[in-house]
Amino acid sequence: MTDIRQAWLFAISVLLLNWSFQAFIIINGGVSTLGSFWMVILWLVALMCIPGALSILLRLIFKSGFADVGFRLGLRRYYVYAIAIPLALALLVGLISSALDIRHFSLVASDEFVELGGTALFLLVLGSIGAVGEEVGWRGFLLPKLVNGGVSHPYMATALIWALWHLPLIAFGGYYQTDSPLRMALVYGIGIIAMSFLFSELRVRSGSVWVAAAMHASHNFFFQFAVPALILRAPGSRSSLWDVVAGDAGLSVAAVYAIAYIAFLHASRRHKNSEDRGVV
Repeated sequence: MTDIRQAWLFAISVLLLNWSFQAFIIINGGVSTLGSFWMVILWLVALMCIPGALSILLRLIFKSGFADVGFRLGLRRYYVYAIAIPLALALLVGLISSALDIRHFSLVASDEFVELGGTALFLLVLGSIGAVGEEVGWRGFLLPKLVNGGVSHPYMATALIWALWHLPLIAFGGYYQTDSPLRMALVYGIGIIAMSFLFSELRVRSGSVWVAAAMHASHNFFFQFAVPALILRAPGSRSSLWDVVAGDAGLSVAAVYAIAYIAFLHASRRHKNSEDRGVV
């Protein structure tokens, strides 16, 4: 089977599988009925691992090998980008949130910080497992198959499928506590598409799916826990706008990731031009 057919078979299969999984959660009352905080996390990590597991199964069925997954480690500097960029963007979104009186910077108390240390470690470990589970599928299978298959806009195709994959729980599963879940689903989709371009660019430039997984895990950790739970704790008069404007995939998140992607491309091209001229 050709790469492009494998890519579309994967896309259709992963959407059907994950939407079925999410439909089960929705039919049984949504995310709030999954149990304790840690039970919710475990369910979500299991959901995140489906793309990677499916991609491995398809490789074995079609005997296509694992050469294009990107299991090589890649250069160290890409891991610095993968961790530093989400952290910087999360802090920038925090500044935007403060300027708009949504949330303000307020450090967690020292005694509570110690208590949250264990939670942070477990979230980072589980989040990393889920990130690897997703990225082995999205940018270890789908993206390279689309590129090798000659799709004209592989980044956009990957981003759209990744966004669609998330939508049922956002729109119908109570993932966010909001009075406008469909609006939140649209906002979330825009955020996912914006960040997907930078994830894909780092995956392609580094040649490593581990870099994409590191960036995915870093984004989730900094945007979903570290910044809001540890240093951005004081609500403002517009705190109800947190999820739509800031949060982990709000409109400001989409904006800063789009700007970061453009800036990264510009910096990379300047560096390449300098090398070509023998400047560096």
